[in-house]
Amino acid sequence: MSALTLSGIPLPVLADRGLTYTPTLLGEHRRAFSGWLRTSERREVITYAGNTGPLSQEEARAYRGLLKGEGHVWNFDVGMRSNTFLLPSGTVGTMSVWAGGRFGACLRMSVSSSITLPVALGPRWTVAYWWKLEGTAHWTHFVHRSGHLIASNGQGDAVPSSEGALVVDDAGALPGGDVTLRILPRSAGGLFNPNNAALLVDDVVVLPWVMPSSWLSPWFSAGQPFGAPYPYHLASGRALFEPRVVLGRMGQGRAVQWWQDGGFVLGQEFDFELQER
Repeated sequence: MSALTLSGIPLPVLADRGLTYTPTLLGEHRRAFSGWLRTSERREVITYAGNTGPLSQEEARAYRGLLKGEGHVWNFDVGMRSNTFLLPSGTVGTMSVWAGGRFGACLRMSVSSSITLPVALGPRWTVAYWWKLEGTAHWTHFVHRSGHLIASNGQGDAVPSSEGALVVDDAGALPGGDVTLRILPRSAGGLFNPNNAALLVDDVVVLPWVMPSSWLSPWFSAGQPFGAPYPYHLASGRALFEPRVVLGRMGQGRAVQWWQDGGFVLGQEFDFELQER
C-alpha cells in the first residue's frame, strides 16, 4: 500500500523530508479576564505538506494538474452537468440518468445515441470512464490517452483505439478537441456491442494532459471515483491514520537532474499541500 494516494492514485513523497502535519483549530483557545483558559474549538483540520521528489516532465505535469484540479468530471449524481457546471453541447438519440451506476447514478445511452462534451482539449489529453452494456454483470474501466491505445481495467495499451465509446479520427485525435461518446449497433461497427444493448457510462473524467502509465493499475485497483467530488480528493495511505477529504495546493518547484540509463535526465520536483476540507 502506498504511503499517500489521491483518489487511489499514488502521490510520491520524498522520504528524507517526509510529510508534515499542521493543525488548524476551527475556533480558538483564549484566556478570560480572570485568567481561566477557555476554548471554543469545534474541530481540528490538518494541512499535510510534502515534496514529490524527482519527477519526469510528463509526470510533473500530470501531478500538478491532479493537485490543482484541472479538467472535468461527470459523475451524473447531479444530472448532466460536470463538476465545473459544464453541460453537454449536443446529444443524439435517447439517453437518461439512471440510479444504478458504478458509484451512484450513471448515464444510460440507447443504441445509436451520442453525447458531446465541449471541453476544447489540446493535442495532449486523457479521457476515462466506467462502462458496461445493459444486462451484463461487470463494469469495465477504459482510459483513452493521446498517443496510446486504450487502457482497460488498469492494463495500459490493451485495446485498439477504434474500440470503446470515445470518438477519435483516423489519427487518434479528438475532432474539434471535444469529447464525444457514442454507442453503435453491431451492424454499424459496434464491435463490443454484439446484442445492440444500451450503454451505461459512469465517472467520465476529462483531463488536459496525458495520464502516466504508472497511475492506471492503482487507480483501477482502488475502485474509487475520481474526486470526492473533484477537485477534492479522498486522501488515504499508510501516512494517514484514516482517509481524509482534501484539496491540493501547489508550492515551490525546482528543476532537477539525475543520471538514468546512461544519460542525464532533466525533470522537476515541487512542494505541495493537502488541506482537509
